[in-house]
Amino acid sequence: VIDNPLIPQVPTEKQTPFLLYTGREGFYGGSAGGAKTSALLMAALQFAHVPNYAAILFRRTFTDLSLPDALIPRSHEWLGGKARWKDISKTWHLPSGATLSFGYLEHENDKYRYQGAAFDFCGFDELTQFSESQYRYLFSRLRRPAESTVPSRMRATSNPGGVGHDWVKQR
Repeated sequence: VIDNPLIPQVPTEKQTPFLLYTGREGFYGGSAGGAKTSALLMAALQFAHVPNYAAILFRRTFTDLSLPDALIPRSHEWLGGKARWKDISKTWHLPSGATLSFGYLEHENDKYRYQGAAFDFCGFDELTQFSESQYRYLFSRLRRPAESTVPSRMRATSNPGGVGHDWVKQR
């Protein structure tokens, strides 16, 4: 992460374990202001140097993605001039051929919008705002070619509370 030219900041002491974790599923929680959104964007970009790497980041609504200092504006600060933005698909096309996309799951069945898609990385910002079935469904989108050395990863961040607090805490 430190040597990645797409990531303009050094991870904090709290972000580092989240970024170094090698398991398939990882979670970074805590109160507001803990730099969780930046950690999630860093995690999505960790393998952006690998050709055909595909990452997607989710919020509950498109508005949540595009508010000031949210994922899309922050990605523009980080990637502007380093990658090509496609507004229609809400996707960054990186110099390596990798992509970073943004999606939302406002309604329960919006998860099926991603049917047939394949990603190396799926990230959820504010996981407690999602249903468990939306989260679990996106695991089926974590697929990679057999020859790939990139690990398939599901990562999430959240503040305490929210409609999904109980299922997230239990998981």
